[in-house]
Amino acid sequence: MSEYPNDKTNKLRYVLYLRKSTEDEEKQVLSKDAQKDKCNEQFKDLNIVATLDESKSAFEPDKRDVFKKVIEMIDNGEADGIIAWHPDRLSRNEVDASTITWRIRTGVIKDLKFASFSFENSPEGLMMLQMTMSQSQYFSAKLSKDVKRGNEKKRKIGGITGIAPEGYLNDRINKTVYKDPERFPLLRKAVDLMLTGEYSVQQILNIMNNEWGYRTVQRKKKGGGPIGRSSLYYMFRNVRYAGWVPDPYDEEKLYPADFPALMTQVEYDKIQVLLGRHGGKRFAARKQFVLRGFIRCGECGCMITAQSKERKNINGTTRTHTYYHCTGKRPCGQIKKYGYKTEDELFKECVDELNNWELIPELYDWSMDAINQMAQADIPERKSVETMQEQAIKSLKDQYDTLLDMSTRKLVEESTFIEKAAKLKGELKELHKQQATKNESTENWYDYMTDLISKFMNANAKFVNGDIADKKEILLAIGQNPVLIDGKLQITPNEWLMPLRDNTKRFVEQLEQVRTMSQQMKTDLLDALRLEWYARRDSNPRPTGPKPVALIR
Repeated sequence: MSEYPNDKTNKLRYVLYLRKSTEDEEKQVLSKDAQKDKCNEQFKDLNIVATLDESKSAFEPDKRDVFKKVIEMIDNGEADGIIAWHPDRLSRNEVDASTITWRIRTGVIKDLKFASFSFENSPEGLMMLQMTMSQSQYFSAKLSKDVKRGNEKKRKIGGITGIAPEGYLNDRINKTVYKDPERFPLLRKAVDLMLTGEYSVQQILNIMNNEWGYRTVQRKKKGGGPIGRSSLYYMFRNVRYAGWVPDPYDEEKLYPADFPALMTQVEYDKIQVLLGRHGGKRFAARKQFVLRGFIRCGECGCMITAQSKERKNINGTTRTHTYYHCTGKRPCGQIKKYGYKTEDELFKECVDELNNWELIPELYDWSMDAINQMAQADIPERKSVETMQEQAIKSLKDQYDTLLDMSTRKLVEESTFIEKAAKLKGELKELHKQQATKNESTENWYDYMTDLISKFMNANAKFVNGDIADKKEILLAIGQNPVLIDGKLQITPNEWLMPLRDNTKRFVEQLEQVRTMSQQMKTDLLDALRLEWYARRDSNPRPTGPKPVALIR
């Protein structure tokens, strides 16, 4: 909370930030107008100096110009606090989350207000804000991973993800594509013209548009006009029309399509030669670097990029070395001072850091048991909240029934009935939404905690043996804002996870010693360690004290 009272004497200046993305995971979020009305109604006594809104995703950092404007207003002293509908309107990624929490911690942001989330500017409040933002990032990342996994599976069985290419239509029931009966035959005639070798692409384009009257599919915001030159070139060069589905992450990998091809492989190869290419399904392989794309330079804030170089050994063989460094898009002295960082060096630092977090089976089991007990301990509180919500909903329904009865008996005017009925319906809708949000938030919370603890189980082995996505997930589970500064990789741990780092290595060492003892001593010491890992009071079953699971709550 602010140090100023929440009334008309409040001198703090607030920026009201509204955001609504068109992405699937945010379709249920209130519209910007609804967010604005709710926030203005709830914080009508605050000094709102600006209202800024945008329609962009917050999944990736540095993509929102309006959000940057809000931060600039705070940094320039034009505003003191921010009002938003919910923390996930401000951030759904680690970088923007740290932008907010760092300014709160240092006093640059003096206050935050949320219409659907309680926040106090205290260590506990900041911890809950960090957890909420981390949870938002987790579900965004999980959704993205699930979508990618589904798309990968669909490609492997020969399907096309997204909008069907020109000449095909989407079968929304069977989730596949089929020939466009109007356009597919015309595209096939265009292929035949191209195969003669007597027509240029421009000539074929003119024939299609002017003689055949070819028009593209009319979609919501585009289409319905002549096919463009670039679109026709794309069709002739697109291997999908030859009956293949390429893998976007490995362009040398092709899967047989499950939809009818427009041309044969031989025809496709011939067209590539006619277009000045060498034919065949040749694609440049893209090098993927494990740690590129989510680490920033700690000095200038630019992304850390990577490159590979081949070096010849004395015996004549070659070896590829991968180096990481700042992109240098802003003035920065890191490369000059510390040079390039090899991937082997970065991997070693990652492994050393993960040693502080890795959970062995005993600690993992104890942590999961603690989470389950926390869930059980929360049941009475959740039941109490549910009862209060049900009573509030019943009260509003009774009021509406009474109002309806009075209207039927002509005891209230129609205009009064319409006004009051609309108000009651609005309150009922809001209560139902809060009820659903509370239930979903509780379920999501324990799913999030279970997933997080699972990431730390044998974390080093997962990091060393996992793919690129696994490596990034494990590192980002530690915290936010991974940076390369002074030649070293630094990851700022989530504050509420610090006890896990501070205690894990000690417990692992003690458990290793216990294994060498006699059975009786082993049993007694294991019980003592378990209780210390998950301390609890008789009057309060929820974990307390500086224990890993306790601070994750």
